Amino acid sequence: MQQKNCPVKEIDRFEKPNTMWNLDTGVRIFDFNQGGDLPSTVEYSRQDIENESTLEDWLHTNPEVLLDEPLFVFGRQYSVETGIPDLLALDQYGNVVVFELKKGESGTGSASEETIMSQPQNYSQSLHAYSYSQLNDIYQTYRDYIKDGQWKVSESAIPAEDLQDAHTQVFGTTLKPTEFNLEQRIVIVAEEISSQTQRNAQYLLDQGLNIQCVEIQYFTSGLSDEPVLATSMPVDYGLSRVRPSRHSNPVYENENRRIAEYASPEIQEITETNSLSEAFPTGFDLRQPKLESQHPDHPTAVLYSIRVKPEGEQGRIRISIDIHNDEEALETIRGRMREFEKRDFISSGLDKNRVIYDEWSIDGTESMKNNEILEEIADRYVELVELGHEVFSEHNHGSSVVETSQS
Repeated sequence: MQQKNCPVKEIDRFEKPNTMWNLDTGVRIFDFNQGGDLPSTVEYSRQDIENESTLEDWLHTNPEVLLDEPLFVFGRQYSVETGIPDLLALDQYGNVVVFELKKGESGTGSASEETIMSQPQNYSQSLHAYSYSQLNDIYQTYRDYIKDGQWKVSESAIPAEDLQDAHTQVFGTTLKPTEFNLEQRIVIVAEEISSQTQRNAQYLLDQGLNIQCVEIQYFTSGLSDEPVLATSMPVDYGLSRVRPSRHSNPVYENENRRIAEYASPEIQEITETNSLSEAFPTGFDLRQPKLESQHPDHPTAVLYSIRVKPEGEQGRIRISIDIHNDEEALETIRGRMREFEKRDFISSGLDKNRVIYDEWSIDGTESMKNNEILEEIADRYVELVELGHEVFSEHNHGSSVVETSQS
């Protein structure tokens, strides 16, 4: 039987009434036909996957099958000190995910229980010290192979020239090079995960190793030309386990982004940036996204932050001017406090970080759905950025820019 390397379409078990699922102990899948007088079912037939290369091709082309979270494959069959991992991916937090693939049942054939557990651990051990630059080297090799046509993968799988930009394209947030590879994750993938593999993996998980096990099985039906892949995860953990400390508190990425989008293009014109990603290079999946001006008159240490915190007794949204380790810029702002206060901005006194701010009381996340509130905050944010720039422009050129704008 010929098995095709083709895109996989996920079937929603609640929205597709023609399919019945049982993913508890042996997977059985039925085509459920309700079109006749009496509903009828035809069971899908479980097929063996032809070989590990076929399994690798499928998963390489369709990484969404691997885990119940977004992933970005950036390496395949790349040689490290301890061997050659099947697939390497990054998760949304920049952690490296090592995949060990096995046709048939885990712990059988050439891959004994000891081997299938030890190999990915060895790969992870080799990779744990890799810097961003070394990860980018893996990605460059991967890009070359795809461009040369070695693997049948669309060039959309390599959305940017360097790994950092590619990660941003895939996940919508920007990580600093130092934020990559803070954790290493191991995923064992097989058609069947043996009970021994489950016990071994669960033990390692309890001991602190980030390990998961995935079963992927292949089915066909006489009623359909399209095969079905069914997946389950006998060993799993929550994302809080691998989420970096910078994500330990809730962040409101969509709301942060919407405020910035409402404020654009005014802030881009003021700060001489060409896009929101350039204006907010660290992205919006942060507790306090910060606008970094590229205007030559503007000190790089002066940032404009957004803080969304709608929950709790003191739910609020705050915008502020933050200054880090620039005494001259700090004194310049302090010398013009009156200009900000005339516009009803609040001075934070001796605080060297949050120097000027304004804030709004917010009662829960439902309030964040009110576009008028977000637009009001965005308008105020533009005013803060504009006034900050006027202060530094006057300081650098000695013109009465602020006084003129208020007259």
